[in-house]
Amino acid sequence: MFVLIDIRHSPQKIDVEFITWLGENNIPFAIIFTKADKLGKVAAKKNVADYTMELKKIWEELPPVLVSSSVDGTGQDEIILFIENINKT
Repeated sequence: MFVLIDIRHSPQKIDVEFITWLGENNIPFAIIFTKADKLGKVAAKKNVADYTMELKKIWEELPPVLVSSSVDGTGQDEIILFIENINKT
């Protein structure tokens, strides 16, 4: 499963609760931060780092994290490769 998170926002309670529920129910997932084109690269990296730091307060090990933009294609190859690798197992 992919959990899509708008990269422009700080961790939202509902998102953290959903991610926690997925983990508690052993549902494999990855987080895809969307709309990366809306921020500069430095701001995008900072937002992802801040979000993952918040998750580390709850999680011992984080799920895979990918960054994407449908506008400029950021992350498209990484997401396709991720899916291909999952399908191999």
